Amino acid sequence: MTAFITHCWKNFLRLDLPFSGGVKRVRSLCAAGLAVCCLAFAGAAHADTPVDLQGLQLERQEAGLYMSGQWRFDLPPALEDALLKGITLYFVTEVEINQERWYFYNQRVARAERHVRLFYQPLTRRWRVNISPQAFSQSGLGVSLGQSYDTAEEAMSAVRRIIQWRIANAADVASDAKQTISINFKLDLKQLPRPLQIGAAGQSDWNIGFSKTQRLELAP
Repeated sequence: MTAFITHCWKNFLRLDLPFSGGVKRVRSLCAAGLAVCCLAFAGAAHADTPVDLQGLQLERQEAGLYMSGQWRFDLPPALEDALLKGITLYFVTEVEINQERWYFYNQRVARAERHVRLFYQPLTRRWRVNISPQAFSQSGLGVSLGQSYDTAEEAMSAVRRIIQWRIANAADVASDAKQTISINFKLDLKQLPRPLQIGAAGQSDWNIGFSKTQRLELAP
């Protein structure tokens, strides 16, 4: 398998196409994709990365329902190497609140997303974290909040931490209603360039996820 990839890669580098700018971009993406493939094969024997949500707090205020908590997980070495090689990682938290109804299907009353973009800046040797309410492939960086950090651990702390995230309007949450909240968290491979998606799909090191549904209980 490795010999086949190397042979194809060498042949691609020998191509002399007229659209030099486009070729450079394709070569860059393919190089990143090849790096992911190599990293994925190296970590294929490991189990999926365990993820837990600690300190979950749901607080209703006048403006809405806010969620706070802390994700607990460690990046596998393969993903740490990918970041140092210039690959950007995307994490997404999805929350959905449903109203239970005995006479019909449950009704969704609120839904929110929190997208986090993590990457390394080799020129400054700093780590950058951006947070957006929608996928970066749709929003770019126009509606995101960003901050730089000196170390990878500081950046990962920002990725894991959720503080006062508004997930619903106050009117959507009734104290006397039977409602449930579903919380999902994952490393979002769909926001990666296509070559990277192919290389990372099905590899356990890239399978970071959490899913939980429980009764909606508000903090006193």
